[in-house]
Amino acid sequence: MKTHIARPLKNGDAGTVALAHVIQAIDLTTRPEYRSLWRARNAASSGTGSATGLPHGGHASPMGFWLAGGADPSAAPADGLRITVRAPSDAPASAPEPSATQTFGTGSRPPQTVRLKAVNSGEGDLFLTVSPAAAQVVASEAAWRTHAESVLLAVCQYWRFCAVDVQIDRLTELAHGDIDPATMPGPAALRARQRLTENARAVRELLVDLPHFEGPLTDPLAFCTSERSAQVFESLVEKLQLEEWCEAIDERTEAIEDTYEAVTEKLFEYRNFAWEALLETIIVVILIAELGVMIWDALT
Repeated sequence: MKTHIARPLKNGDAGTVALAHVIQAIDLTTRPEYRSLWRARNAASSGTGSATGLPHGGHASPMGFWLAGGADPSAAPADGLRITVRAPSDAPASAPEPSATQTFGTGSRPPQTVRLKAVNSGEGDLFLTVSPAAAQVVASEAAWRTHAESVLLAVCQYWRFCAVDVQIDRLTELAHGDIDPATMPGPAALRARQRLTENARAVRELLVDLPHFEGPLTDPLAFCTSERSAQVFESLVEKLQLEEWCEAIDERTEAIEDTYEAVTEKLFEYRNFAWEALLETIIVVILIAELGVMIWDALT
């Protein structure tokens, strides 16, 4: 089944996609109760409509965001990820500035602006500017209606990669502190076993979801409703250099994975060694005690 990303952005009365509005993007990946929304391929039955605690009439992107549209740009919270859609006549002269309170992305990537050329006469070109904190689309109503699905998937994947980068930064910092247990564990590693296990679990959780988030790059048709949408998405992937970004993410993740695989293996080996050493010590103590009793009995 295909994931219909653009459906909630349509105007129910006119049957067209509204312009001059803001699409709010809410991260769902931190809340397990929403996992079935963005992991489901059958968006028509489980990824659209309403969900407890989420804006009504929104839609779950397979990249782990709840997309909810609104006509008033001020309606979306200042600290949320937003996609502003404007007609060419209403577009500002400069790219959108990231929100001062936005902490979702690392902020290390400069805004990128790409153009999608008109598919049909009269549509006009579509311009997309995206950064770790915001996105802006400048297009005619016809152009937005044609490209909405592809643009939303590309923007959400861009933002998901931003979030993954943040996770990798955090896990890399933790891995640097856990290098000793990965090479030569000691009693301190056993005392920190719970913390090390939690860190290793966080790495595994990232590794489990990463293939899903990278899925559109290898199989866009599974995430789009038409071949044309998939082709437009592939064009955006090339322009935004998402494949190169994906490769960098895989390389960074592999280094962390190797570290915590070593931590888990060494910790298991050291724990077995510690138990064996303790058991041998107990046996030796028992033998010494028995020997002492035999000597005492002999002397008395």
